[in-house]
Amino acid sequence: MGDHPVTGAGWVASYVALWIAVVVLGIAVVALLRQIGVLHARLSPMGVHFAGEGPELDAPAPLAGPFSYDETALTLVAFTSPTCEVCAKLRPSLAALRRQYGDVRFVELEHGGDTQPTFRAFNVSNTPYFVAVDRTGIVRGRGVANSLEQVEELIEEALAA
Repeated sequence: MGDHPVTGAGWVASYVALWIAVVVLGIAVVALLRQIGVLHARLSPMGVHFAGEGPELDAPAPLAGPFSYDETALTLVAFTSPTCEVCAKLRPSLAALRRQYGDVRFVELEHGGDTQPTFRAFNVSNTPYFVAVDRTGIVRGRGVANSLEQVEELIEEALAA
């Protein structure tokens, strides 16, 4: 009594609309999965340490790179990469920290051919990765930092050690 048959053109239009919706939802799911990984990295607490990465805590730091450790109370070595988005966002923050911590030397090493030996000596493969070394050359802190607050936490803990 109230049944209206759908025409062939109506079926085709609804079928096309359904597939467009499926494709759009698929793209949205892939984009959200990528964002989950980015958010996980950014929200991770300071000191996240990938197994086998970085120098040992409370052990002598490698004597690699164009710097020495005895010039200031603490040397913070920032391992970065030119393709790292988080590194690019942290660079202005590191400049602000330089002004805030007068007795901390900040050394940024961007991944490249000339810095590869230093990355290897410190056993670093993920960026941004930070290593805090005191004036005696002992590693006092290390880990991935994805925000200014995490870098400050690493500095404060290393200075207190």
